[in-house]
Amino acid sequence: MKGHYKNILCVLSDAHRQDDTVAQALHIAKAHQASLTIMLSLEALPPNASMVMESFSYIDSQQSMETQAKHWLKEQAENWGEQYDVSTAVTVGQPLIDVVHYVIRNDIDLVIKRAEESFLDKLFGSLDMRLFRKCPCPVWIINHKPRSQYKNVVAALDLNYHYPTHEVSIRRDLNRDILQHAAQIALLEFAQLHIVHVFDAVPENIARDGFITVDNDRMETDLAKIHSEREEELERLLTELSNELDENVWEYLNPQKHIVHGYPRREIAATTTSLDTDIIVMGTVARLGVPGYIMGSTAEETIHQLKCAVVGVKPRGFESPISAE
Repeated sequence: MKGHYKNILCVLSDAHRQDDTVAQALHIAKAHQASLTIMLSLEALPPNASMVMESFSYIDSQQSMETQAKHWLKEQAENWGEQYDVSTAVTVGQPLIDVVHYVIRNDIDLVIKRAEESFLDKLFGSLDMRLFRKCPCPVWIINHKPRSQYKNVVAALDLNYHYPTHEVSIRRDLNRDILQHAAQIALLEFAQLHIVHVFDAVPENIARDGFITVDNDRMETDLAKIHSEREEELERLLTELSNELDENVWEYLNPQKHIVHGYPRREIAATTTSLDTDIIVMGTVARLGVPGYIMGSTAEETIHQLKCAVVGVKPRGFESPISAE
Protein backbone atom coordinates (compact mmCIF):
# COMPACT_ATOMS: atom_id res chain seq x y z
CA MET A 1 0.00 0.00 0.00
CA LYS A 2 1.36 3.41 -0.93
CA GLY A 3 1.26 5.88 1.94
CA HIS A 4 -0.31 9.24 2.57
CA TYR A 5 2.88 11.32 2.23
CA LYS A 6 5.07 11.93 -0.83
CA ASN A 7 7.68 14.51 0.23
CA ILE A 8 8.94 14.33 3.81
CA LEU A 9 11.28 16.76 5.60
CA CYS A 10 13.09 15.59 8.74
CA VAL A 11 14.29 18.58 10.78
CA LEU A 12 17.33 18.29 13.07
CA SER A 13 18.07 21.14 15.48
CA ASP A 14 21.59 19.99 16.39
CA ALA A 15 24.11 17.23 15.78
CA HIS A 16 23.62 15.35 19.06
CA ARG A 17 21.94 11.93 19.40
CA GLN A 18 20.09 12.22 16.11
CA ASP A 19 20.40 8.60 14.91
CA ASP A 20 17.10 7.57 16.55
CA THR A 21 15.33 10.57 15.03
CA VAL A 22 16.62 9.84 11.54
CA ALA A 23 15.90 6.12 11.93
CA GLN A 24 12.26 6.94 12.67
CA ALA A 25 12.10 9.32 9.71
CA LEU A 26 13.58 6.61 7.48
CA HIS A 27 11.02 4.13 8.78
CA ILE A 28 8.14 6.54 8.03
CA ALA A 29 9.51 7.40 4.57
CA LYS A 30 9.90 3.72 3.67
CA ALA A 31 6.38 2.90 4.87
CA HIS A 32 4.93 5.69 2.73
CA GLN A 33 7.39 5.21 -0.18
CA ALA A 34 8.11 8.94 0.08
CA SER A 35 11.13 11.05 -0.77
CA LEU A 36 13.05 12.15 2.34
CA THR A 37 15.12 15.27 2.96
CA ILE A 38 17.09 15.66 6.17
CA MET A 39 17.56 19.30 7.17
CA LEU A 40 19.97 20.55 9.83
CA SER A 41 18.43 23.88 10.85
CA LEU A 42 20.62 25.99 13.15
CA GLU A 43 20.12 29.31 14.89
CA ALA A 44 22.22 32.13 13.43
CA LEU A 45 25.00 33.58 15.56
CA PRO A 46 24.00 36.74 17.44
CA PRO A 47 25.08 40.09 15.90
CA ASN A 48 27.84 40.54 18.47
CA ALA A 49 29.23 37.01 18.12
CA SER A 50 32.45 38.25 16.53
CA MET A 51 33.24 40.14 19.73
CA VAL A 52 31.91 37.62 22.23
CA MET A 53 33.69 34.67 20.62
CA GLU A 54 37.02 36.29 19.67
CA SER A 55 38.97 34.03 22.00
CA PHE A 56 37.53 30.76 20.67
CA SER A 57 39.65 29.14 17.98
CA TYR A 58 37.07 26.48 16.99
CA ILE A 59 34.74 28.93 15.28
CA ASP A 60 35.48 31.94 13.13
CA SER A 61 32.14 33.06 11.76
CA GLN A 62 28.65 32.07 10.79
CA GLN A 63 29.99 31.01 7.39
CA SER A 64 32.43 28.67 9.09
CA MET A 65 29.60 27.19 11.16
CA GLU A 66 27.52 26.55 8.04
CA THR A 67 30.47 24.93 6.27
CA GLN A 68 31.13 22.62 9.21
CA ALA A 69 27.43 21.78 9.48
CA LYS A 70 27.27 20.82 5.79
CA HIS A 71 30.36 18.65 6.17
CA TRP A 72 28.89 16.86 9.19
CA LEU A 73 25.52 16.30 7.54
CA LYS A 74 27.12 15.00 4.33
CA GLU A 75 29.14 12.43 6.31
CA GLN A 76 26.08 11.32 8.28
CA ALA A 77 23.91 11.12 5.17
CA GLU A 78 26.32 8.64 3.57
CA ASN A 79 25.53 6.23 6.41
CA TRP A 80 21.80 6.98 6.49
CA GLY A 81 21.62 6.70 2.71
CA GLU A 82 22.68 3.05 2.88
CA GLN A 83 19.18 2.28 4.24
CA TYR A 84 17.13 4.64 2.06
CA ASP A 85 17.89 7.37 -0.46
CA VAL A 86 18.02 10.76 1.29
CA SER A 87 18.64 14.37 0.32
CA THR A 88 20.13 16.95 2.68
CA ALA A 89 19.85 20.66 3.42
CA VAL A 90 21.51 23.00 5.92
CA THR A 91 20.11 26.34 7.05
CA VAL A 92 21.58 28.88 9.46
CA GLY A 93 19.21 31.63 10.50
CA GLN A 94 15.74 31.44 12.06
CA PRO A 95 14.69 27.76 12.14
CA LEU A 96 10.93 28.36 12.08
CA ILE A 97 11.12 30.67 9.07
CA ASP A 98 13.73 28.52 7.32
CA VAL A 99 11.67 25.34 7.74
CA VAL A 100 8.40 26.94 6.59
CA HIS A 101 10.12 28.50 3.57
CA TYR A 102 11.56 25.11 2.61
CA VAL A 103 8.17 23.42 3.04
CA ILE A 104 6.42 25.91 0.77
CA ARG A 105 9.11 26.02 -1.91
CA ASN A 106 9.61 22.26 -2.12
CA ASP A 107 6.01 21.03 -1.82
CA ILE A 108 6.70 19.18 1.44
CA ASP A 109 3.63 17.39 2.80
CA LEU A 110 5.02 16.22 6.16
CA VAL A 111 7.59 17.60 8.60
CA ILE A 112 9.16 15.21 11.12
CA LYS A 113 11.05 16.44 14.16
CA ARG A 114 12.18 15.09 17.51
CA ALA A 115 10.39 16.54 20.53
CA GLU A 116 12.31 19.22 22.39
CA GLU A 117 13.31 18.40 25.94
CA SER A 118 14.03 21.78 27.51
CA PHE A 119 11.62 23.08 30.13
CA LEU A 120 12.36 26.62 28.97
CA ASP A 121 11.33 25.64 25.44
CA LYS A 122 7.97 24.49 26.78
CA LEU A 123 7.62 27.58 28.94
CA PHE A 124 8.43 30.20 26.31
CA GLY A 125 7.24 28.50 23.15
CA SER A 126 9.27 25.76 21.54
CA LEU A 127 9.97 25.36 17.84
CA ASP A 128 7.70 22.30 18.01
CA MET A 129 4.68 24.35 19.09
CA ARG A 130 5.42 27.11 16.59
CA LEU A 131 5.56 24.54 13.80
CA PHE A 132 2.22 23.12 14.98
CA ARG A 133 0.77 26.63 14.69
CA LYS A 134 2.41 27.97 11.55
CA CYS A 135 3.79 25.20 9.33
CA PRO A 136 1.37 24.75 6.40
CA CYS A 137 1.70 20.95 6.23
CA PRO A 138 1.19 18.26 8.91
CA VAL A 139 3.90 18.13 11.59
CA TRP A 140 4.93 14.80 13.14
CA ILE A 141 6.76 15.23 16.48
CA ILE A 142 8.33 11.96 17.57
CA ASN A 143 9.30 10.79 21.06
CA HIS A 144 12.71 11.20 22.60
CA LYS A 145 12.94 7.39 22.43
CA PRO A 146 10.85 6.48 19.37
CA ARG A 147 9.40 3.00 19.02
CA SER A 148 10.32 0.99 15.95
CA GLN A 149 6.67 0.10 15.33
CA TYR A 150 3.42 1.58 16.56
CA LYS A 151 0.73 -0.60 18.11
CA ASN A 152 -1.98 1.95 18.98
CA VAL A 153 -2.89 4.97 16.88
CA VAL A 154 -5.40 7.56 18.13
CA ALA A 155 -7.43 9.99 16.01
CA ALA A 156 -8.62 12.81 18.28
CA LEU A 157 -11.77 14.34 16.79
CA ASP A 158 -13.82 17.40 17.74
CA LEU A 159 -17.37 16.37 16.83
CA ASN A 160 -19.00 19.48 18.26
CA TYR A 161 -20.58 21.22 15.29
CA HIS A 162 -22.56 23.87 17.17
CA TYR A 163 -20.82 26.68 15.32
CA PRO A 164 -21.67 29.03 12.41
CA THR A 165 -22.33 27.15 9.17
CA HIS A 166 -19.08 28.15 7.43
CA GLU A 167 -17.04 26.97 10.42
CA VAL A 168 -18.89 23.64 10.65
CA SER A 169 -17.76 22.66 7.14
CA ILE A 170 -14.16 23.46 8.05
CA ARG A 171 -14.37 21.35 11.20
CA ARG A 172 -15.98 18.43 9.36
CA ASP A 173 -13.24 18.48 6.71
CA LEU A 174 -10.59 18.66 9.42
CA ASN A 175 -12.09 15.60 11.14
CA ARG A 176 -12.09 13.73 7.81
CA ASP A 177 -8.43 14.58 7.27
CA ILE A 178 -7.42 13.60 10.82
CA LEU A 179 -9.21 10.29 10.41
CA GLN A 180 -7.58 9.61 7.03
CA HIS A 181 -4.09 10.40 8.34
CA ALA A 182 -4.60 8.18 11.39
CA ALA A 183 -6.06 5.32 9.30
CA GLN A 184 -3.09 5.41 6.91
CA ILE A 185 -0.62 5.30 9.79
CA ALA A 186 -2.50 2.44 11.46
CA LEU A 187 -2.62 0.39 8.26
CA LEU A 188 1.02 0.91 7.37
CA GLU A 189 2.14 0.17 10.93
CA PHE A 190 -0.24 -2.80 11.35
CA ALA A 191 -1.58 -0.97 14.41
CA GLN A 192 -4.96 -0.65 16.11
CA LEU A 193 -6.85 2.54 15.28
CA HIS A 194 -8.69 4.24 18.15
CA ILE A 195 -10.99 7.24 17.73
CA VAL A 196 -11.30 9.52 20.74
CA HIS A 197 -13.83 12.31 21.25
CA VAL A 198 -14.28 14.10 24.58
CA PHE A 199 -17.39 16.20 25.14
CA ASP A 200 -18.25 18.58 27.97
CA ALA A 201 -21.78 19.90 28.57
CA VAL A 202 -21.08 22.35 31.41
CA PRO A 203 -17.45 23.24 32.21
CA GLU A 204 -16.66 21.19 35.29
CA ASN A 205 -14.95 23.99 37.22
CA ILE A 206 -17.95 26.32 36.78
CA ALA A 207 -20.43 23.71 38.05
CA ARG A 208 -18.13 22.66 40.89
CA ASP A 209 -17.56 26.22 42.08
CA GLY A 210 -21.28 26.90 42.22
CA PHE A 211 -21.41 29.66 39.64
CA ILE A 212 -24.51 28.10 38.09
CA THR A 213 -27.25 25.81 39.37
CA VAL A 214 -27.35 22.41 37.68
CA ASP A 215 -30.42 20.17 37.58
CA ASN A 216 -28.79 16.74 37.76
CA ASP A 217 -31.70 14.88 36.15
CA ARG A 218 -31.86 17.36 33.29
CA MET A 219 -28.10 17.20 32.99
CA GLU A 220 -28.16 13.41 32.60
CA THR A 221 -30.76 13.73 29.85
CA ASP A 222 -28.72 16.38 28.07
CA LEU A 223 -25.56 14.31 28.32
CA ALA A 224 -27.33 11.31 26.79
CA LYS A 225 -28.52 13.50 23.88
CA ILE A 226 -25.03 14.90 23.32
CA HIS A 227 -23.51 11.42 23.40
CA SER A 228 -26.04 10.22 20.83
CA GLU A 229 -25.42 13.25 18.62
CA ARG A 230 -21.65 12.78 18.66
CA GLU A 231 -22.00 9.05 18.01
CA GLU A 232 -24.13 9.76 14.92
CA GLU A 233 -21.54 12.25 13.64
CA LEU A 234 -18.78 9.73 14.16
CA GLU A 235 -20.71 7.03 12.32
CA ARG A 236 -21.08 9.38 9.33
CA LEU A 237 -17.33 9.91 9.24
CA LEU A 238 -16.62 6.21 9.56
CA THR A 239 -19.08 5.37 6.78
CA GLU A 240 -17.30 7.85 4.48
CA LEU A 241 -13.93 6.31 5.35
CA SER A 242 -15.16 2.74 4.87
CA ASN A 243 -16.50 3.67 1.41
CA GLU A 244 -12.97 4.74 0.41
CA LEU A 245 -11.36 1.44 1.46
CA ASP A 246 -11.67 -2.13 0.24
CA GLU A 247 -13.96 -4.22 2.40
CA ASN A 248 -11.16 -6.48 3.66
CA VAL A 249 -8.99 -3.43 4.49
CA TRP A 250 -11.86 -1.90 6.45
CA GLU A 251 -12.42 -5.11 8.38
CA TYR A 252 -8.73 -5.25 9.22
CA LEU A 253 -8.68 -1.60 10.34
CA ASN A 254 -11.61 -2.19 12.72
CA PRO A 255 -11.49 1.22 14.47
CA GLN A 256 -12.37 1.32 18.16
CA LYS A 257 -14.59 4.22 19.30
CA HIS A 258 -14.14 6.10 22.59
CA ILE A 259 -16.69 8.85 23.24
CA VAL A 260 -15.88 10.25 26.68
CA HIS A 261 -17.67 12.77 28.88
CA GLY A 262 -15.24 15.03 30.67
CA TYR A 263 -12.99 18.07 30.48
CA PRO A 264 -11.26 17.88 27.04
CA ARG A 265 -8.03 19.54 28.19
CA ARG A 266 -7.55 16.71 30.67
CA GLU A 267 -9.47 13.72 29.31
CA ILE A 268 -7.96 13.62 25.81
CA ALA A 269 -4.50 13.06 27.30
CA ALA A 270 -5.82 10.74 30.02
CA THR A 271 -7.70 8.56 27.52
CA THR A 272 -4.67 8.50 25.24
CA THR A 273 -2.52 7.31 28.14
CA SER A 274 -5.02 4.60 29.14
CA LEU A 275 -4.92 3.23 25.57
CA ASP A 276 -1.11 2.96 25.66
CA THR A 277 -1.02 5.20 22.62
CA ASP A 278 2.08 5.36 20.44
CA ILE A 279 0.88 8.25 18.29
CA ILE A 280 -2.06 10.66 18.25
CA VAL A 281 -3.31 12.57 15.21
CA MET A 282 -5.12 15.81 16.07
CA GLY A 283 -6.01 19.21 14.71
CA THR A 284 -3.74 22.04 15.83
CA VAL A 285 -5.60 24.89 14.14
CA ALA A 286 -9.37 25.10 14.32
CA ARG A 287 -10.15 28.29 12.43
CA LEU A 288 -9.12 29.92 9.19
CA GLY A 289 -8.41 33.61 8.90
CA VAL A 290 -6.69 33.81 12.29
CA PRO A 291 -2.97 33.19 11.70
CA GLY A 292 -1.57 30.66 14.14
CA TYR A 293 -4.90 30.14 15.92
CA ILE A 294 -4.62 26.94 17.97
CA MET A 295 -7.96 25.52 19.11
CA GLY A 296 -8.55 27.90 22.00
CA SER A 297 -5.41 26.49 23.71
CA THR A 298 -7.07 23.06 24.18
CA ALA A 299 -4.72 21.47 21.65
CA GLU A 300 -1.70 23.18 23.15
CA GLU A 301 -2.53 22.11 26.71
CA THR A 302 -3.23 18.57 25.51
CA ILE A 303 0.05 18.31 23.60
CA HIS A 304 2.05 19.32 26.69
CA GLN A 305 0.47 16.43 28.62
CA LEU A 306 1.10 13.74 26.01
CA LYS A 307 3.86 11.14 26.29
CA CYS A 308 3.46 9.80 22.74
CA ALA A 309 4.27 10.99 19.23
CA VAL A 310 1.95 13.67 17.80
CA VAL A 311 0.84 14.47 14.26
CA GLY A 312 -0.68 17.93 14.02
CA VAL A 313 -3.02 18.54 11.06
CA LYS A 314 -4.19 21.92 9.75
CA PRO A 315 -7.62 22.62 8.23
CA ARG A 316 -7.92 22.73 4.47
CA GLY A 317 -7.18 26.17 3.11
CA PHE A 318 -4.83 27.07 5.96
CA GLU A 319 -2.16 29.55 4.90
CA SER A 320 0.91 30.04 7.02
CA PRO A 321 1.44 33.59 8.32
CA ILE A 322 5.03 33.07 7.17
CA SER A 323 5.25 33.76 3.45
CA ALA A 324 7.49 31.94 0.97
CA GLU A 325 9.51 35.10 0.29
